[in-house]
Amino acid sequence: MLDKLKQLIENEDPKKPYTDSELSSLLHTSRENITKYRLEERIPESRERRKKLLDFEIINLLTDNPKISERKLTESLNKLGFEIARSSVSKYKKEIESTISVPTLSKKEDENDPFCDLIGATGSLKTQINQAKASILYPPKGLHTLITGPSGSGKSFIAKKMYEYAMTTTNFSKDVPFEIFNCADYADNPQFLLSQLFGYVKGAFTGATEDKKGLVEICDGGILFLDEIHRLPPEGQEILFYLLDQNLYRRLGETELTRTSKLLLVGATTEDPTETLLLTFRRRIPIAIEMPSYHARSVSEKFQFIKIFFENESKRVNKPFKIKRDVIKSLLSYSCMGNIGQLKSDIQGASAKGFLNSAIDEKDTVLITFQELSKSIINEIIEKEHFNDDVFSFSMDDLFVDGRNSQNTVPPSVSVSTDTIYDYIEYTYRSMKQDGLSQEQISATLSEQIDNEMKRLSKAINNRKMNYEMLENIIGLKALSVTKKSFELANKHLKNLDSSLFFPLSIHLNSAINRFLSNKETINPNLDIIKQDYKDEFEVATLIKNLIDYEYDVNLAEDEIGFIALYLKNFRGFIQQESTKIGVVVLSHGHVAKGMAEVANKLLGVNHAIGLEMDLTDSPNLMLEKTIPVVKNANQGKGVLILADMGSLILFGDIITAQTNIPVRVIGRVDTLMVIESIRRSLLPEDTLDNIADEIDTKQFLTGSTFISPIKKKKVVVTLCLTGEGAAKVLKNYIETSIYNFPENIEIIPIGFFSKENTSSKLNKIAHSNEIVAIIGTVNPNYKTIPFISAEELFNNSNQLLSFLENSTSIQKENNLKPFLDKDLITIEQDFTMKNTVLDNMTTKLIERQKVTSEYTLSVYKRETMGNTFLEGGIAIPHGESQYVTKPTISITKLANPVLWENNQYVDLIFLLALTEDNSKEIEDLYTILYTESVLDSLKSADSVEQIYTILTDITL
Repeated sequence: MLDKLKQLIENEDPKKPYTDSELSSLLHTSRENITKYRLEERIPESRERRKKLLDFEIINLLTDNPKISERKLTESLNKLGFEIARSSVSKYKKEIESTISVPTLSKKEDENDPFCDLIGATGSLKTQINQAKASILYPPKGLHTLITGPSGSGKSFIAKKMYEYAMTTTNFSKDVPFEIFNCADYADNPQFLLSQLFGYVKGAFTGATEDKKGLVEICDGGILFLDEIHRLPPEGQEILFYLLDQNLYRRLGETELTRTSKLLLVGATTEDPTETLLLTFRRRIPIAIEMPSYHARSVSEKFQFIKIFFENESKRVNKPFKIKRDVIKSLLSYSCMGNIGQLKSDIQGASAKGFLNSAIDEKDTVLITFQELSKSIINEIIEKEHFNDDVFSFSMDDLFVDGRNSQNTVPPSVSVSTDTIYDYIEYTYRSMKQDGLSQEQISATLSEQIDNEMKRLSKAINNRKMNYEMLENIIGLKALSVTKKSFELANKHLKNLDSSLFFPLSIHLNSAINRFLSNKETINPNLDIIKQDYKDEFEVATLIKNLIDYEYDVNLAEDEIGFIALYLKNFRGFIQQESTKIGVVVLSHGHVAKGMAEVANKLLGVNHAIGLEMDLTDSPNLMLEKTIPVVKNANQGKGVLILADMGSLILFGDIITAQTNIPVRVIGRVDTLMVIESIRRSLLPEDTLDNIADEIDTKQFLTGSTFISPIKKKKVVVTLCLTGEGAAKVLKNYIETSIYNFPENIEIIPIGFFSKENTSSKLNKIAHSNEIVAIIGTVNPNYKTIPFISAEELFNNSNQLLSFLENSTSIQKENNLKPFLDKDLITIEQDFTMKNTVLDNMTTKLIERQKVTSEYTLSVYKRETMGNTFLEGGIAIPHGESQYVTKPTISITKLANPVLWENNQYVDLIFLLALTEDNSKEIEDLYTILYTESVLDSLKSADSVEQIYTILTDITL
């Protein structure tokens, strides 16, 4: 009977322990017998057995919210599994608050709180931290705690933070003892392990020549942390059981339990406690804190770890680091089986490679690229099929860290001093050398790519706001003066020279002079081509070279003249009219890509996008082999944008670029709208690959199996000040407190102009999930087309802002569809049940009204055999050859019942496009309208031709 009673109590739910009455029923005996047995064995009653855990959870909840009401507290406890009345909660709460002061409970807001600066303190570790605090705060000396979690997840770190927190509470003194013992270190020698924990007396075993204290005795009144506690042998667990239960123990060799120690035990294990720890021992450790893996952390927290670890490496090697965005993307996305410890190790490995390269190349900055990562990470990322959407918002830009001055980031404007054409050549040369290319192949490839890199540099600084004071700090007064003379000389001899040349030219000339003074050789593999193709620029560059030689008493090489000529050529305004375009490649599994490319090309009247379809069984390496020749074919000199339906290709861009030297960006999703928008943007001569990729990647298009409406972004006003975020907050406060009737639905976000992060990058991140309707401040960032209001204008006329916001949030423009819609070509059909019937009816009407020729019908059917004309949401957009269109028109049929269109896709709204290559604007307007969920709903519910016509012609965009 007694054994069964003990077993029932040991296995009971600690939140709802058995009462004596319940136990008597289970054991088929009287309640009096149960009470008698329990008292004889000194087993507490059910309320006492529950009290420790209940008190702990109350402390936990009070720590999280000191002002929580008794009603909310009761609700929270019952949700946790306690069946308890509010009156009982009130009693327990008062007892706890009489023991622990409220200020102690709310200590998490204290700046001295050792937990407050933990990554994840308000996120993934919030519950764990509250548990840790509650276990320390529980009177009189805390509750024994077991920390579980995978290797490298931070168990030891949390234990140390618990000790630091204990020193700030009244439960422990400021000199509280804290000892760490790893049970795995002595797992093969149980006797020695136990002697370390409990001590021993002279003669207890061979070699015990004197009495010795154990950690249990040393930690009396303090905290003992046992790491890998599952390696503690059963006899050690039994001894600890008595210590935790009775505060009694004995040294090895002693025969009686005569020693006492009141310590708080904190254990940590990577194993399942139910399989590795004795039940009796587990019962004496009421608190279990489970640490999340690195994979379970938020992207924001992962990014903080990455930044801090790179900063630590920067401090270690005493050099700033530049980490490429694809490295950040990879470290945010890989499995990291060893968790935070593994992440740290991987970052150290990549940093070591980067540092070695910087030492060989005599670079001041350590560059970490995708190739510096371990092979296991590279292979995993290449085969990865999906990337978390949040990852892209944290990897939009390269990361600059400088641990030398304990700053996480170096302003990109300063880092330009290390980002010259020399860096590009040296890095590209080294990469191709590592890939086994011959000297002739390297020279030929570099010759082709240097001009492209010059264009990239010119585009990158095209909108940079000049700051001569900052520039002087970077290159010095003399170099700045020589650059001014060089620019004036060039401006005198060359027409249409862009003033934005000044910044990159100053950086380059300063670097050229320093290289010469350091006896570094300058080699320009493109020199002969430059002499032949850019004769005017080369002549002026020669004059600049002579000027520098005179000013610095040097003799720059002729190769340097070629570099200067490249800068001059790429900043010659109207003379540099690019006829090249950005290539667009669509990749897919199965027969989809070619159809989407064909649809988009036809709708825009071009033959630009290339579709490439992969077999479902193709491996990533085979996909790469198939993709490279297509990219080469698509390249027209400005790089290639790849739209893929497979996330595993997201980092193929780096590999393709490394093998072909063609700039490539990959977006790991694709639909017809994305292809149309990509082609349209790629045909604009002023657009760049990075701009298109960044903006296409952040837009929401038609994806999946349903019609996805665009995310309704929150309207925001950004306050921006040159002197920093503090001044921007003053502007925000002024608007909120002084401008009456400022719209409540518009949020104000303050940012500083000069800060660790590039202003455009910060605005990009804000714009990713918000609609910026205005920027107000002391400096105009010239961000896209967002209107700017100066602080002076705001203070002088605050009504101007209200008027502006009212207009800017309501401005709409009429769409262009009305001239292309004919009520006679809008049909609501009740009886059509087949796709062919619908198409025949619609094309016949077009022919009858002389909108198209008779050949148009065949071209529509021919086009349908080529690929998908189905849009999600039950919409189809069939179309024929534009050469058979006599009067551009859009014909519409709304079906009473959906018909099968293709591949199990049903449609009930058909837009037959009889348009030409001149109607791209109308196509955009149609897609925008169909992309609006409210409009689609209205069209689906319309029951007359007049309604459909009105919906499509009255809507403003």
